[in-house]
This record gives sequence, structure tokens and C-alpha cells, in this order.
Amino acid sequence: MNIIKSAFVFAVCFLCAGLSSGQNFNGNSAYPMEFSIYGGVSSSDTEKEVNGVKADFGGGGFSAGFTGLGFINDYFAAGLDFSYSNDGYGKSVDLGGTDTDFRLERYRPLFLTKVYFLPPAKSKISLYAPLGVGLEFARISKRESNNNDDKLYDTLAGFALTAGLGVEFNFRNNTFIAFEGRYNWARFIGSNDYDITHAGGFSGAVKLGMRFNSYYDFWD
Repeated sequence: MNIIKSAFVFAVCFLCAGLSSGQNFNGNSAYPMEFSIYGGVSSSDTEKEVNGVKADFGGGGFSAGFTGLGFINDYFAAGLDFSYSNDGYGKSVDLGGTDTDFRLERYRPLFLTKVYFLPPAKSKISLYAPLGVGLEFARISKRESNNNDDKLYDTLAGFALTAGLGVEFNFRNNTFIAFEGRYNWARFIGSNDYDITHAGGFSGAVKLGMRFNSYYDFWD
């Protein structure tokens, strides 16, 4: 928890410092703040050998999250992002005569940046890259054919990275919708029963967002 608090304080201080510096191209001293929620699909490419059999930890599932950012200039925004993904159950494997499948759930608090190729200040359609670093907490659940109960088997924690591409449609001066894809990677620390050291997977989402204190006037 101390790591999370330290990361949060660092992100807030960095964001405030950036927002207090510079002028936007309209000559105003404040850049917009941006808040969005999103949801979509996720997948896992995490595999590990269990009792001599290669098992998939997760398959396909869903993801959701929210983001709060502040623009530092017309090409760069930074802030905090929290996402959750349930990667579903992977393909069943035979472990000692019992069909077993595994599910991976992932929680990611991140310090996130958006780097714009076409900034919203200059275009109704914006292209950007989300880039983030932070923490990941994961839960492994397993399900056996002779017992349909979903049992929590282990928990993991480590460091996370995310990178992707997105396209943003600014259909009002302060409102936008975006389509975004990310690759989410984590390196876990400590030991766990299945000796999983890292996890990866793709996510795709639809985002709905609003900007406050916005001086962008491309619809006027």
C-alpha cells in the first residue's frame, strides 16, 4: 500500500507542476482536465506448465476502467488510470484425470500518459498513444470438472506496463468518444504456486469522456 500511495503522490505532484506551466495556443494559462470511463474486451497470452501439461491462464473476457488526465500542452496529457480485466477461463487441461481450467483477473493502477499525433486542440479526430507504468495485482482462480465452484487459488503482485494506440472523435468541444487498444504486461514479484513470473494480454475498449476548463473550440 505504501508503494501505491507514493506513486499516487508522485503522479499528482507531476501533474500539478505540468498544469501550472506554459500557455496553450489560445493564450490561456490553464489546460483542460479530462475524465473518461471505458469498457471492452480483453485476452490473455499467459501460459505455464502445470504437472507437465501446458495450461492457459485465462482466455478471452472483458475489461473496464476509468482515467483522469490533465493536459500539459496540446500534444501531451498525463494522469492516473485504473483498469480491471477478467480474462475468462483458458482451455481445460487434464490434471490427474480431472479437467481443470484457470482464470486470471488483473487490477492495474497506472500513471498514464497520452501522446497525441493529432492533438484535440487542432483536429476533430485525434490520434494518440496511451503509455503507462504502475502496479498490477492479479488473482488466479481454478475450476475443476468434478466441482463447478470457482475457487480463488493464488494472488500475485508486481509492476505493470501498458502501451497502445487510439483514435478520438471530438463530437463536442468538451465531449469525446474514443476507440483504444492496449497491450498490458506485468512482471510479478515473490513466489506463487504456479511460478508465474509475468502476464500479458491485449485489451480493446470504447471510451466516453469529458473535458473541463476546455478552451478547444474546433466546433465553433
